[in-house]
Amino acid sequence: SEFSSGMGRPSLVAVLNDMEKSSKPIVAAIDGVALGGGCEVSLGCHFRVASTRTQIGLPEVNLGLLPGAGGTQRMPRIIGVESAIDFMCSGVPVPAAGAAKVGIVDKVIEGDKAAVLKGAVDFAASKVGAEVRRLCDVTAKSPGNDVFDKKRKQYAKARPGEAAPQAIITCIAASTDRAFDQGMQVEGKEFKLLMAGDQSKALQYMFFAERECAKIPGLSAKPGPMEHVGVIGAGLMGGGIAMCCAEAGMKVTLLDVDAKNLERGMNVIKKNYQRSVERKSKTQAKVDALLSLIQPSTKYEDFANCDIVVEAVYENMDLKKKIFATLDQVCKPGCMLASNTSYLNIDAIASATKRPEDVIGCHFFSPANVMKLLENVRGTKTSPKTIATAMAFGKKIKKITCLVGNC
Repeated sequence: SEFSSGMGRPSLVAVLNDMEKSSKPIVAAIDGVALGGGCEVSLGCHFRVASTRTQIGLPEVNLGLLPGAGGTQRMPRIIGVESAIDFMCSGVPVPAAGAAKVGIVDKVIEGDKAAVLKGAVDFAASKVGAEVRRLCDVTAKSPGNDVFDKKRKQYAKARPGEAAPQAIITCIAASTDRAFDQGMQVEGKEFKLLMAGDQSKALQYMFFAERECAKIPGLSAKPGPMEHVGVIGAGLMGGGIAMCCAEAGMKVTLLDVDAKNLERGMNVIKKNYQRSVERKSKTQAKVDALLSLIQPSTKYEDFANCDIVVEAVYENMDLKKKIFATLDQVCKPGCMLASNTSYLNIDAIASATKRPEDVIGCHFFSPANVMKLLENVRGTKTSPKTIATAMAFGKKIKKITCLVGNC
């Protein structure tokens, strides 16, 4: 990638400038994800057609960078300055429908790649003889210095200490008060400063490390089913794990042998979700649907059909062994039996069962519904299928998942 080998020649900036100067209409046919440079390529085209499944974004801020191929100059010329700042400083992609609504995409096509290609060809044919639309010929309208000041304060608070959001705002401001070529000079200068800085190097390292840690050399086993999860312990950790699983669309049985603890735990979950409604990050309908997936129980027999069971009680070896011996009796063959222990020996816990190959550690960090890391701990006898299931489980609940040894 350009992160390790540097930018190739000709530069993407030069290619897009040549594309944009074409007198013939160029239509971007977008299917799937168009992030970063892919999005900038589409902006260098005169028109954009996308499939319904398309996601479009400029997430460079998450790598400590800014869009360096004209994104900071072309995007505000389409969607306006304030929207462009939020689009780039959040780094969150938008679906095709949302992109069309704000004008990034000219037409959304139902169907697969072939349908999008045909739609783009037809769209280009409809523009023959018409004047092409070059974003470099447009000037972004300035919303006023007060808006730029407000946005700087907003992202200084949202992303404290990060240089990239402030640099992005500087570049977008340049799209409003000077010619396109001069704005590109500002973008190039700010990009080089960020690229050479420690923040971007650290964030790029983290980006690739997070993806590398999910790869297990030599693991060819396929994961087992992950439709129904049992969670033991309705405390802060167990409740958080239950929320993670429900939000991944999994059916959850939350068990606590103490009915009062179970009721208290369910109330905490409900309060957490109610705060989401109040913050408007979730609708009441969404919360109701999530809560319907979490069924409280005081009986281990309700784990009979679970594909995965995660134990999340306090750190006591005798108690955990007792629980796993019970799970050995009630859970179906092949059910993954996981302990959330942070330091107890997984092999010792597995010894309480007749199926140590199904036992693994799944160490969440508190609060489990917020913290991103999941540490899977393999025991001496943990099977490849159980490891594959634990890694797939982490991915399904959107955790950064790594595999470690027992110690």
